[in-house]
Amino acid sequence: MRTNLFSLTLATLALATLTPLAALALPAVGDMIGTDPETAKAALEKAGCMLDAFEAEDGKIEAKCKDAATGKAVEVYIDPASGNVVDIKEND
Repeated sequence: MRTNLFSLTLATLALATLTPLAALALPAVGDMIGTDPETAKAALEKAGCMLDAFEAEDGKIEAKCKDAATGKAVEVYIDPASGNVVDIKEND
């Protein structure tokens, strides 16, 4: 009984510790971001990608943002028809 309680406590602490890191992960290819600017900005920032600007590039929406965890510049490319992320590029 005591071992089960210890295991449960350890698992709960691990989950509580890792959850904030998951909240700051960048969006991934295939994630639904949205097609209107307000929805897309909210989804990007929730994923830890602090938006600087949107631009049109090669038939896609390019979201220029900074990774909240590292401060690196990131370009997230969004399909304007579906609102899904189709590519992500990190800038050094």
